[in-house]
Amino acid sequence: MTSSLNSEVWKRANSLFGRPKKQWSTIDEIIYDSENYFTIPSERAEQKRFDSIKESVDHHYKQSRFYHQLCKEYQFNPSDLKNTADLNKVPMVPDTFFKEYPKEHPKSVFEWLQKISTVDIGEYNYKGRNMQGFLRWTEDRLEGLVNHSSGTTGNYSLMFRDKITYQRFYYAAVKTLLEIPPTLENNPHYVYPGSPNTFLTIGRWLSEGGKVFSKDHRHFLTEREISMTIARLMSTGYAKNFKEKLMLRKLKKAMIKGERKLLELLQKLDKKNEQTIIISPPFQLFSMMMIMEKEDIHLDLGESNSVVFTGGGWKIFEDKKVPLDEFAGRVEKTLGIPRSSYVDVYGMSEMNGLAVSCKAGYKHLHPWIHPMVLDDNEGNLGFGTFGRFAFLDPVAHSYPGYIMTGDRVKLLKRCPVCEKTGFVLEPDISRMAGAEAKGCANLMRGMMAEELRKIEGD
Repeated sequence: MTSSLNSEVWKRANSLFGRPKKQWSTIDEIIYDSENYFTIPSERAEQKRFDSIKESVDHHYKQSRFYHQLCKEYQFNPSDLKNTADLNKVPMVPDTFFKEYPKEHPKSVFEWLQKISTVDIGEYNYKGRNMQGFLRWTEDRLEGLVNHSSGTTGNYSLMFRDKITYQRFYYAAVKTLLEIPPTLENNPHYVYPGSPNTFLTIGRWLSEGGKVFSKDHRHFLTEREISMTIARLMSTGYAKNFKEKLMLRKLKKAMIKGERKLLELLQKLDKKNEQTIIISPPFQLFSMMMIMEKEDIHLDLGESNSVVFTGGGWKIFEDKKVPLDEFAGRVEKTLGIPRSSYVDVYGMSEMNGLAVSCKAGYKHLHPWIHPMVLDDNEGNLGFGTFGRFAFLDPVAHSYPGYIMTGDRVKLLKRCPVCEKTGFVLEPDISRMAGAEAKGCANLMRGMMAEELRKIEGD
């Protein structure tokens, strides 16, 4: 058996996302020096998490003009943090904060970014006019990662990660996901039913993460660029003019054609007994599995130790949501991948951590994330009650990662089923009443919804 952390894939991950030990802080010790994130003794994890967050808060307090002022308004100082109970005092921002730039214009966004950023982004010398080019310029400037949300409400959330944040997050994410296959081969195939040429969160993340796989073993639904304009067009389904209507029609056709190509690819990989890592929004994979059932196509990818990861939730298609156990059953029936090799992942644009499902569907949070569940007055509800998900994230180096989200969750101190340590979220995660539909996976859902209706109607 090949150890996951001795594979060529992991060696590439280490080369891309590793950080010199002399530069480590406490959060780096957790990320880079832990054998397994989900077996750390609870007391040790709590102390390391507290130390990491205290160091992080001190960093943003001293380096971010915006966060320093916010702390003053809350009459908060990092020295107030004496123990874990004091973490409730840390000033947080709503996730909508990241879409509060004055207007969608490169220089305006740059000036907004200068005010909120904890790291120096230099002087503005971008010569172009469009936002797509500006995001590319900013990413090069930060030597990190830039991504935007789907623009469902007409405004995008813009996230700017510097090199330190980017390396920490990707190292942790890749380490977590690569340890799940029972055996990780040296050259597995990587399949994502979307476009890598985009700054849209899910595509940008998976394009960058895909670099740990051999270039000729990375497979995408389309290579077309998904610009900010196209992302908004796809997420809202609203075309302002005839040109946009044609654009949307072409994109839908391209995506449907790409889905067929991916299905044919999976059939070929199955015949060759090639290990395959599939990462997809659940709705997208559900659509393909329905086609497979209709056409009586059954694969046996489990024989090659292949794995399926889903993420992004069902959001605007909650009416079609399938329970996790039933979904895992469909994966096993159509793709031949056993339930033990199917994992659902919860995450969001603003959080540098994941919550990974166990066999019972509970979402296990990375140990550096300090989760909270809030009531309508931002009071901490503690464990066992549904409320608004909030978190303190010490991985974020270029922005204060202390966020109140629009997600409705129930938090547990530990998993009631498996032996993993750490906080978990119950499987039933949804949006709070009045919160906007969120998630760039909505794009894929919107584009494939019409096709799915056709399948159901046959």
